[in-house]
Amino acid sequence: MITSPITPRRAVCATFVVAGMLTTGSYVLARSNLGKPTISESHWKVPARATKKKNPTKMSAANIAAGKTIFTTNCVMCHGVHGKGNGTAGSFLSHKPANLTTPAFWSQSPGVIFWKLTHGKTPMPAFRATLSRHKRWQVIDYMTSAFKPR
Repeated sequence: MITSPITPRRAVCATFVVAGMLTTGSYVLARSNLGKPTISESHWKVPARATKKKNPTKMSAANIAAGKTIFTTNCVMCHGVHGKGNGTAGSFLSHKPANLTTPAFWSQSPGVIFWKLTHGKTPMPAFRATLSRHKRWQVIDYMTSAFKPR
């Protein structure tokens, strides 16, 4: 068996080929979700009492920082770092994750957002069992500070 030595030139070429494949694959995954529907607000069956619920946490730097940590761990994979619904895992879902930066999203009351975070709707998971009430409100504090249009 004859093997040819790996020269620096071949190593560089192989690196560029692999990098190109990864870039193309990432682009295809990101674009694959463009035609998918989002879960529109009319598809959620939110009880009227949820619209009146107020956020009991104080909007503070500590709550926002805690909410950011929770969001990064649980939400970024679908909603993306900037909340635009373009997270890596979101491209594989049947419905595109919500864009958390739009006026339409923020036309909902904090209580409605809390209800949706608590109960979920496929493919959005419910966080009632995994995040305490306080932590769910901290996520909303972070989302408000980071994504709500000014």
